[in-house]
Amino acid sequence: MKELIILTVISGIAFLIFLVTLILGLIKKNKKLKLTSLILFIAFIGLTAWTGFKFVSKTYNKVTETLRPRTGEEIYDALFDKRQTDCVKILNYQDQVVPKIDYAIWLHFETCPSELKRILSRHEFTAEKLSTTKWDGKIPYGETLEWFNPTTLGDTIVVYEYSTSNSRNIQTIWMNLDSTKVFVRDILD
Repeated sequence: MKELIILTVISGIAFLIFLVTLILGLIKKNKKLKLTSLILFIAFIGLTAWTGFKFVSKTYNKVTETLRPRTGEEIYDALFDKRQTDCVKILNYQDQVVPKIDYAIWLHFETCPSELKRILSRHEFTAEKLSTTKWDGKIPYGETLEWFNPTTLGDTIVVYEYSTSNSRNIQTIWMNLDSTKVFVRDILD
């Protein structure tokens, strides 16, 4: 940003010097001043073009960085804060790119029991053990993601759910009994 401001100021000064030199050249009818003003005008055009290029380049880089899809690790850290162990392995994910249209973040990962305990300590979750033997695999408000299938966690799973008081954020965690394989759906409205 500093660079753009400095280039803009220098371009402005070059333009002012060009105008003063041109006016003096016309008033005094001096060819050298007119030629100098032409050179200053060319310098002004060059500086303005360079400033424009820098502005577009920096804007493009910022927009590209902003619109870059998050990685599974970035999604995990956004949902659960920085991990305290290296036992997390992201297997699959789908980010919520546009709220209300993409209504949830979907995440599948492997972890260790201590990391899962840390995650569960962040909110007051309700817990329920479920048998997957007669479960049809449908998840309420669920999308059809081929890889998102909590029934693969075993015959019995534990489902944790947290919801804010206004239900604008609902987080559901499906995990196997040994707390090493996890599916997460995070709905943020």
